[in-house]
Amino acid sequence: MIQTLNPRVSLVLVVGVAVLTATCLSSPMQAQVRSGRRAATPAPAARSSAPAARTSAPAARSTAAPVARSTAPVARGGAVATEDGYAAAGRRGAVVAGDEGYAAVGRHGAVAATEDGYARVGHNGAVVAGEEGVAVAGRGGVVVGNRYESYEAWRAVAGVGTAIAVGTMLARPPAAATVVAYGGSSYYYDSGTYYTGAISNGAMAYQVVAPPAGIVIATLPGGCSGITRGGIAYSQCGSTYYQRVSNGYRVVVL
Repeated sequence: MIQTLNPRVSLVLVVGVAVLTATCLSSPMQAQVRSGRRAATPAPAARSSAPAARTSAPAARSTAAPVARSTAPVARGGAVATEDGYAAAGRRGAVVAGDEGYAAVGRHGAVAATEDGYARVGHNGAVVAGEEGVAVAGRGGVVVGNRYESYEAWRAVAGVGTAIAVGTMLARPPAAATVVAYGGSSYYYDSGTYYTGAISNGAMAYQVVAPPAGIVIATLPGGCSGITRGGIAYSQCGSTYYQRVSNGYRVVVL
C-alpha cells in the first residue's frame, strides 16, 4: 500500500539527498585539485654533496730563454790608411794626415799645419801663422804680427819668464807704466822695459825700444845685481846698466 508523503517531508528529503550528492562529488574534485597543484609545483633543485673541485696545478711559467744581451765591445773609433795619407776618428777626436800637412780636432781644440802655415784653436784662444806673419786671439786680446792689443795679450802668448822683445808693439801701454820725459821725448817705463809712441798701420801704438842712454828712473827693476867697474859701482839689470845719481838711477853704457 502506497502512502502519500507529506510535502514538507518530501522537501526535506530532496534537500538532504542534494546535499549528500554535492558532498560526495566535491571530495573527489578537491582531491584532484590538490593533486594538480602538487604536480605543478617544481621540485627543489638537488644539492650537490660533492665539494667543488679545486685546481691544484700551478700557473704555467714561461720557460722561454731570456733576451740575449750583446757582450761584444762597442767600437770606439776607426782608422783608414792609404798611400795618400791617414785618417782616424774616435771618441776623443779625429786626425787627418797627408803629404800636404795634417789636421786634428779634439775636446780641447783643433790644429792644422801645412806647408803654407799653421793654425790652432783652443779654450784659451787661437793662433794662425804663415809666411806673411802671425795672428793670435785669446782671452787677453788680439795679436797681429808683433802687434798686441795689450801687455796682457802679449804675456798670454809669450808665457811666463819671457822678456818682451825690442820692436814689439802694443795698442796701449801697460797699466802700471810711468811717463818719463827725456831728450824732448816721452817714454813709458814699466819693470825695466821702455816704450815710445809710434804709428803702426795708421794707428797709434806703443813700441818697445832699447833703454835710452842717460834716461833716469826713480827705482830699479827687480833682479838687479851690483858690479864695480873702474872703481865705480853700477847696477846690472839684465843687459842694462844703471848708475846711482842724486835723483834716481841713470842708464849707462859700459
